[in-house]
Amino acid sequence: MLPIEYRIENEDESVTLDFKKEAYGKKTGEFLKDVAAFANALTNDLNRYIVIGVKDQNGMKEYFNVNRNDIGDVSNFQQLIDQNIEPNIPIKIKYVNIEENELAVFEIGPCDNPPYVFKKDYPPTKQGIIYIRNGTSTRFAKRQELDLMYQRRDKVQSKDISVGFIDAIESSIELRVLNSGEINNAPSNIRKRAIENEIKHRKSPYYMKPLVMASDFSILRNEKPLSRLDDSELQQMLLDVKKEFIKNDNYYFYEEVGNRFNLFIHNQGAEPLVGCTIKLKVPIVNGLKIAGDVYDDPTDFSRIITMRNFVQSQYPQVGKTENMYIITEKIAKLKHKLTTKVFLEDIRIVFLPEFEEKEITIQYEIYADNYHDVISGDLSIKVVRN
Repeated sequence: MLPIEYRIENEDESVTLDFKKEAYGKKTGEFLKDVAAFANALTNDLNRYIVIGVKDQNGMKEYFNVNRNDIGDVSNFQQLIDQNIEPNIPIKIKYVNIEENELAVFEIGPCDNPPYVFKKDYPPTKQGIIYIRNGTSTRFAKRQELDLMYQRRDKVQSKDISVGFIDAIESSIELRVLNSGEINNAPSNIRKRAIENEIKHRKSPYYMKPLVMASDFSILRNEKPLSRLDDSELQQMLLDVKKEFIKNDNYYFYEEVGNRFNLFIHNQGAEPLVGCTIKLKVPIVNGLKIAGDVYDDPTDFSRIITMRNFVQSQYPQVGKTENMYIITEKIAKLKHKLTTKVFLEDIRIVFLPEFEEKEITIQYEIYADNYHDVISGDLSIKVVRN
């Protein structure tokens, strides 16, 4: 779920977002009308927002500092809503800072029980009127829109979808950080030390270069032992060791000593979600690495001989933006009243020692053919010692 600060700065007005330069003051009828219209908007986002202190003209925003005394107490607004609109619409007020200006945000919702109706006259509105937010405007709801409200209320709603780690749907999980010993035991580091030792050994006054023997070559890799290489080959090998041992390191870190996790989705709605795309967004930060695939053991020559390494991986698609890993999986159907494991292969993730005792927030997004909005939320991973 995007922070409201991001939405204020980057999004236009919509069925879930409205900007106003000044507080409502004595215009309580206008406030009730806006709240009812937002609550009835045909969107799967449970919460909608009215932001005070923003002037939006042709996409250009200007911000104004809001006096909290001009906004008033949230309990008064809640009482006003409860007395005039049914069913109940929860409301919160919070304050955010944008460009050194403090703005007030009315958070309306969750709005999961439409239609919301005026239960008595309150000028300029009258009893029984149903307003709806359509685009950036407010008007009376049409019969077709009322039908849609009832239909959508009876089917899957975002509040019906629980996402978490392990099949208990936990929103937080602890994963371990690698220790310095495990880092030192990476194949490239072991190889690097072996090369350095060979170079150091050759500086001894008692060093004698051994003769090359046919048995010194590996049948499968055609490799000479370090002792049979000349000095220039050793120096070049030292420069290339990380690149040459990337497959070994990937297998070691992601398959042997790293972490694995999966997500589970519980659909408590009245119908399945079909044609689903699940996206998991993990921030790119120092000390965190995610595998791009399941890695084969490069020293397992039986796999090479039997060509098993050409079998298509069931690992999800892992993409990267400038600041985010985006992990994508497609699922034909999320059955209702059941828990579904998201990824066919667990996600491989590694935390280097500098990430110890840190916590990251990851975001999930669920898209479905029979649900025309995105279901989103946050999960957290805490990194601990072994």
